[in-house]
Amino acid sequence: MRDEAIESLRRELKAAEIPTEDRDVFRMNSGNPILSLAPGLVVWTGLMRVYRWAGHDRRWQLHPASDPAGAARLIAPLYLERMPDFDQVFHAGPL
Repeated sequence: MRDEAIESLRRELKAAEIPTEDRDVFRMNSGNPILSLAPGLVVWTGLMRVYRWAGHDRRWQLHPASDPAGAARLIAPLYLERMPDFDQVFHAGPL
């Protein structure tokens, strides 16, 4: 079962060149979906119909699920900050 709020956010993130895959979406025991984007960056939706994630200061950020484009604009810098640079990881040489 797909959640329209999460799918709308995924489309907006894709437009911002932030890839997601179906395997990035999980369900909590409550049934609410979670989108895992990068280490330490997950986005929840729930009964309040808001997106919720930890911001720069690790405090919860809330944004209306009715505005996935706005949420994507706020999440994009966090994604870029938290996503590992795989070019550096793969070219760093042996550990």
